[in-house]
Amino acid sequence: MKGFLDRHPSTAVVISIVALVAALAGTGYAALKLPKNSVGTKQLKKNSVTKAKIRKNAVTTGKVKKHTLTRSDINLKKLGTVPSAEIANTVPPREGVHPVGGPGEPPFSQGSSNFGAVPPGVNLPPVGFFKDHDEVVHLEGVAKVTGKDGRIFTLPPGFRPPAGTAEFYEPGENTIIVLGTNVILGGEDLSGAVISADEAAVLSGLTFRAAS
Repeated sequence: MKGFLDRHPSTAVVISIVALVAALAGTGYAALKLPKNSVGTKQLKKNSVTKAKIRKNAVTTGKVKKHTLTRSDINLKKLGTVPSAEIANTVPPREGVHPVGGPGEPPFSQGSSNFGAVPPGVNLPPVGFFKDHDEVVHLEGVAKVTGKDGRIFTLPPGFRPPAGTAEFYEPGENTIIVLGTNVILGGEDLSGAVISADEAAVLSGLTFRAAS
């Protein structure tokens, strides 16, 4: 035994051992190197993929399940304005109501007026008009008609029906007539006149398209 231990390995033996170790080391490295596309869902530990492991901008729309994101997942302050809202933002606000008899507004005709209060202390809406974004004129309010020909007031140009026409309305038991421009009756210009045959004229809800 002592003689065996005292013997030194030959150069050939040393070279063989080094080659064997190198070969074994290479085999071990190859065993740890994973083939392409070999790691799947089953090989991943739960909760092992963290935020730091995800490449920036790697998660795209196609990777997100539809209808899964909620309000809490989205920073609303960073969302842009949708196209329909952009269009809506360019539409000017609707003009205010023009109160008949008010400063700078058409006056009542021939003593007609707002109907005012009725028992038991209910105030009926005042007479007025306005035009919406679609060039539709809206009348509103309740008038007390005292004129000899039933005129309540006269609409200004831009708020009248087409020239030479008349709009007839019969809301309930009322009959309301709104005349367009260039309406001459008995030698009198009644263009834009709002007329009622009743002592109480309900104008609310009456609409027509203004002449272009």
